[in-house]
Amino acid sequence: MSDLPGRRRLLRGAMAAAAASAVPAFSFAQNGSPANGQGGGKVLRLGYIGPGKKPANATGWALRQGHLQRELATLGFTEVTTRNFPNGPDLNEAFVAGALDVGIYGDTPAIVARSRGLENQLIGFDAVGMNVWLLTPRNGARSVKALDGQTIGVARGSYMHRYVLGLLKEHGLQKSVKVIHMFPRDGEAALDQGSIAAFAAQIDVGPLLASRGYPVIDEADRHPTLRGTSVIVASNKLLAAAPGVPAAWTRARRTALQEIHRDSEAYYAFHAEVSGFPLDVVKVSHPLSQFPEAAYPAEGLALLDEVKKFLLAENLVSRDFALAQWRAPEA
Repeated sequence: MSDLPGRRRLLRGAMAAAAASAVPAFSFAQNGSPANGQGGGKVLRLGYIGPGKKPANATGWALRQGHLQRELATLGFTEVTTRNFPNGPDLNEAFVAGALDVGIYGDTPAIVARSRGLENQLIGFDAVGMNVWLLTPRNGARSVKALDGQTIGVARGSYMHRYVLGLLKEHGLQKSVKVIHMFPRDGEAALDQGSIAAFAAQIDVGPLLASRGYPVIDEADRHPTLRGTSVIVASNKLLAAAPGVPAAWTRARRTALQEIHRDSEAYYAFHAEVSGFPLDVVKVSHPLSQFPEAAYPAEGLALLDEVKKFLLAENLVSRDFALAQWRAPEA
């Protein structure tokens, strides 16, 4: 029996709450503008994905070194507060509720949100070409074809989820493999118990599980159009109040990247510290080549277009939009 409708419901579920309240929530009536801090200064509220206590990548380094704060200070911001989320759909809900000004997260939930009517703009990329690792139990399947009739776990609505759906389609398994929602923190236990045949793990988690002996039977790197990107998105309310934010963000990231390339060991030590992952895992997961200097690198835009086309073709979103109109021109 085909499980395609179930998988579609799973990804659609990533934005179910947003879609249900699209008209009132998207007005951002109560909290859509930057929050006020002590002394009347503005506070920029930044959300990001991951277990880390602080953001990493170039934006994280720009925060650690104070580059982003200095750039934003010229626009009247006195503070940047950060909040981490377990996945993209949760971050989207915070955007819908008006609790965030900027979000850094995966391309798939960001595009789903935009297609559903979330009023925001793309102001840059934090990473381009992110890998996914498809792992199996130690005595499990040794090929993608061997997953026929089995179950794959993956965080719903994520860039890993799109990779799984695209991979199954490539192998003609979209009707015979069941895809279930599973947070990254639960992947190892499920593999160890054999309750799933495979788990699609994101950066950091994938190499960590591989180092613990779980076989990798496929990677997104083998399918270039199925790799992920991490995008930086700002609310329309923020940009209306502070149109200089995209350019300030780009300048801060560029300064951070110059320092990262000059002393990559210091950067990777920082990344390992805030993420909680071993240094060797962080280096495998985050090659510096994935951190773009340009606000809108051609490869990143091409990958976003692939995501959008895939979601439309699979009827996972119904409304198309032009990437050129999503981009904030000031970045």
